[in-house]
Amino acid sequence: MKRFTKWYGFALAGLLAVGCENRDKAIQPQLEQNPVAIRIDQSARISQNVNVTVEKIEDSRCPANAVCVWMGFAKVTFTLKSGTASQTSDLCLGMCGQQQKTSDVAVIRLDDRSYEVTLSEIRPYPGTKPDGTPQEAVLSVTEKK
Repeated sequence: MKRFTKWYGFALAGLLAVGCENRDKAIQPQLEQNPVAIRIDQSARISQNVNVTVEKIEDSRCPANAVCVWMGFAKVTFTLKSGTASQTSDLCLGMCGQQQKTSDVAVIRLDDRSYEVTLSEIRPYPGTKPDGTPQEAVLSVTEKK
């Protein structure tokens, strides 16, 4: 009986500690890691007042294990929001205009602050996952000082 009482005491103390830890985490705002992978119509909180939302992904890149005449491109339309200010812009990978891009950068100015938004990847790459797999853009947002 004493063993059960000791075990019960440790278990109760552990549950209380875990419960307190989770409650404290819920109070603090959860900020996303940079870079962050975002699906269409989803947002990521980059800092206390800054959110980035992926509005649209267009992907015409040549599928993996295919032979194509044209490499294609993938374009992401995103909105960066800070407080009441927001701006929508596009970033492109692949054959964008006359040049091939493996990453793309846009500088956005909101509320007297500048932010650099970098697109490093759109996944999955066509032909590597079943059709209908949700696409996501890998974005980094940093404040320029």
